[in-house]
Amino acid sequence: MLREQRIRMAVNLGPTDDWEQLLGGARLADELGLDAIGVLDHYHTERPDWGWLSGWAMWGALAMQTSTVRLVPMVIDRLNHLPGVLAKEVSVLSRLSGGRFELGIGAGDFFAEQRAWGLPVPNPSERINGLAETVTALQQIWHGEPVSTDGDQVRLTDARCLPTPLQPPRVVVGAGGSRRLITSAVDYADELNVYADDDVITAARAAIDASGRQVALSVYVWDWPDRLDDRLAVWSDLGVDRVFLTVWPPYDVITEIAAHQLG
Repeated sequence: MLREQRIRMAVNLGPTDDWEQLLGGARLADELGLDAIGVLDHYHTERPDWGWLSGWAMWGALAMQTSTVRLVPMVIDRLNHLPGVLAKEVSVLSRLSGGRFELGIGAGDFFAEQRAWGLPVPNPSERINGLAETVTALQQIWHGEPVSTDGDQVRLTDARCLPTPLQPPRVVVGAGGSRRLITSAVDYADELNVYADDDVITAARAAIDASGRQVALSVYVWDWPDRLDDRLAVWSDLGVDRVFLTVWPPYDVITEIAAHQLG
């Protein structure tokens, strides 16, 4: 039996180095009432034909050029950002966007980036635990009081970041297909984002239900299914709340996606 609540439709804007093109896609999603837009977030260019726009400056510009669509990086690599940078940038983006910015963040799995730029690559347990420590610290810092913590990877002494966000930003953890990260993230995330694999979705929904917390569930779709309506029905029945569909320049297909949200 399908749930009565309709899945919220979002788009992940595929790589482009054309600002006007990216802005046009974001504005179209905003005008058509889509729930959210995401953008891949990496600074290492592995393929010469994939020079894409991303980063904090881009999100600030999109915040000022849109009005209702939510802004969700898909996803920020925790390994690339210090907690203080995350605290400040997300707080500012919350204010620029009127509270629409959500922190989409993951433990890190694009190791070509770390190797290219001389950054360490922690083991899986360290990455998962480091993400938990980072998000937990941010959620405290965003209330405006000094925070001290002595974790294995995050150590703060009376750390404070003002101004605070308009409200505590939602944290969307990109768990991909990692059962270990799913199990960890249900303790602190506001939303789990997983690959569009039925077994992974089922495992994530089970972990959420067992946690006793109200955690939303979304899926990340790189390759569109042949019959999108049928898959949306299946995902809804599996407990999915939001779908991020990857779209490619010039992003005209956003109009079709909006029809699914309204239909």
